[in-house]
Amino acid sequence: MRQPEHSFQWRSQSTFVLVAAGATLSLNDFLTLPVLVGQNGGGTFLIFYTFFLFSLGMPLLMAELMLGRLGQSDPSRSLEILASQQKASVYWKSLGFASMLAAFIITAMLSIIAGWSLSYSFKSLFGVYNGVTAEGVAQLFKAFVGDAERMMLWHTLFVILLMSISAQPLKLGIEQVFRFTVPIILLILISGFVLANFSPEFNRSVKFLLHADFSAVDAQVALLALQRAFYTLALGVGVMMIFGSYLPSNISIGYSAFLIIVIDLLLSIMIGLSLNTLVFDSGMEPVIENQFAFRALPYVFSQFQYGELFGALFFLLLTLASLTTTLALVEAPVRYIQRKFEISRIKAVVYIGIVVWLFGLGAVLSYSIWSGNGFTVAFYFSDDAIRLVNNAGFHDVMVFFSSHLIQPLVALFLCVFVGWILPRSLAFNEFGPMRRFWFELWNYSIRYVTPMLIVVVALYSLGLV
Repeated sequence: MRQPEHSFQWRSQSTFVLVAAGATLSLNDFLTLPVLVGQNGGGTFLIFYTFFLFSLGMPLLMAELMLGRLGQSDPSRSLEILASQQKASVYWKSLGFASMLAAFIITAMLSIIAGWSLSYSFKSLFGVYNGVTAEGVAQLFKAFVGDAERMMLWHTLFVILLMSISAQPLKLGIEQVFRFTVPIILLILISGFVLANFSPEFNRSVKFLLHADFSAVDAQVALLALQRAFYTLALGVGVMMIFGSYLPSNISIGYSAFLIIVIDLLLSIMIGLSLNTLVFDSGMEPVIENQFAFRALPYVFSQFQYGELFGALFFLLLTLASLTTTLALVEAPVRYIQRKFEISRIKAVVYIGIVVWLFGLGAVLSYSIWSGNGFTVAFYFSDDAIRLVNNAGFHDVMVFFSSHLIQPLVALFLCVFVGWILPRSLAFNEFGPMRRFWFELWNYSIRYVTPMLIVVVALYSLGLV
């Protein structure tokens, strides 16, 4: 193995798994997954979801971690080094650059919702929503997102928080923050789950989320589960490659990937049971909508004793989940800028932070001043037009390009690189002690099964399936 371009390594396997699991705990685990599962067959959806986590997610997760540990640098440089060693095209490094571009855009978009969460945590704590009707809460949210100045304030505060942590040395920044925040997230989640068990609506939540309704099985359910399994593990955005570059050689990649997936799955189920119980308790029905938490949950919390505290803790939970995800996403771009321009980590973080803030500003304006002024992106074939984005806001356009276009393409070509460019022996040796059967299964998956599934994800995300 080549010498790393940095001296930092995760202190242990448990630390690495904790950090990686925190990076995969996204806002969608809170905002859409609990309802997505229940409205698409419950346990049936979870069966598909679990299958795709291991058939698509695990082979690619292992591949990205391996690439990072072999290259010992940021994604672009790692791929450049490995391609050079195999006398392959130097342009494979563009995959690393594209992954970091997607991570950067996603960070900017997440910072907006993180700003909402931060704002709502304080508002809930100070009882702003006490006595407000459900319609009143929805109107307050509409007024909030329509106020560019207030949105900009909370977006700015979150970006400052994010960059203040990212600018620290890794042992004092990312590693220490994850070791502190992830247990807090787990404590809040477990507390909420225990309280949900005492609710008369808990059994309804269990049935809604876990009962397998096989009559609901169709291609749409499978496609939704496949799409969700791909996006939940932060694949194709450089996160796992940069984390892999910090992974000591004595830590098993396969076992670590297995633990990350199991933890992510269990946390998703726990979140779903707790949130659905809460919504049922209030007499409302769960809705698949990213803004549902801000339009309705403040009213839901206000119906309970100590609702201000529980509401504040929930939105704090969203803020912390956003923080762990965005910290992971910006690490690769920061390392790239630091290496490329030979500058300090602090300067690299400042440059990244400024551009993240500017892109986030575009999203802020798309909810207010630019509201109603949509963008259309289309490909023309003769007299026919295929609209990939039709009259969408800046926020949605950026999400489309980063998550629906760049991320699947990067993941697909990473499978090609690992499965067909790198020697099998190199991968086998890097994975360490592994039975030949499991290695051959991984190798077959990364060559054939995972790429095929990623193509389906890409086509489905583009609306072509």
